[in-house]
Amino acid sequence: MGIVDTYEKRHHVFEYEKKNIPDELVNELLYKAWKITPSKNNFMPYQVSVIGPNQQDIKDEIWKMCAFNHKRIEEDRFERKDGDDVEYTTQRGNKAKYEFAINKAYNHVRYNSHLLVFSARVCKPNKYMERMIEEEGHYAEQCEIKEVLELVRTTSFECGLFAAHLAGICIEHGIDVSYNHCFPGQRNAWEHMPFLWYDKDNKHAKVFVNMSMGYGKYYRHQWLKNKAKEGEDIKPEMKDVVKWIK
Repeated sequence: MGIVDTYEKRHHVFEYEKKNIPDELVNELLYKAWKITPSKNNFMPYQVSVIGPNQQDIKDEIWKMCAFNHKRIEEDRFERKDGDDVEYTTQRGNKAKYEFAINKAYNHVRYNSHLLVFSARVCKPNKYMERMIEEEGHYAEQCEIKEVLELVRTTSFECGLFAAHLAGICIEHGIDVSYNHCFPGQRNAWEHMPFLWYDKDNKHAKVFVNMSMGYGKYYRHQWLKNKAKEGEDIKPEMKDVVKWIK
């Protein structure tokens, strides 16, 4: 099976089977992804926290944070009437009443075999970079707490490389994965989860993405069959995304 065929098998999971992946296999898949994922100067300035089947309380909490963040963002951008009613204006200019409902797409964050949380970490240089710092005055921002937020763009890109590689490896083993980016972005939002802190003194964490793993039972594309008309839920045309500059 070619690489395109492999990745075409990935679908967003709404519900996983109640069957856990052995920890040993998860570790093997993570090792393979780690092995083939490049990083600027070999720093890998992120941490992949593995939340297994026996840590449902942590998964529940992260799911709640996703739902709360969704609600907060939407209501912050809509117009509140007298009382608790919230109105929003559609793109066609019509007024409509807003009623919050937790997105079904978040279910995979709560119910899965393993949940991975990609977050920032402060690095130590390898021997080569240590020598470059000492002999050539190289400034290794990946080793400084104060630089973590400045590195968000490059670190999030590297997290994406790791996640994409891991997804392909999982698919080859018949394992499904899904992603979630909807969660609080503030550094102090994760102060109740010490395992994510890059700055332990201030209890600061920077989370980039959540990625769930498991054996898929029900997928978004199946749910959409009763929600979307044919041809509605599609990507932009390639010509709108890929631009040849002449």
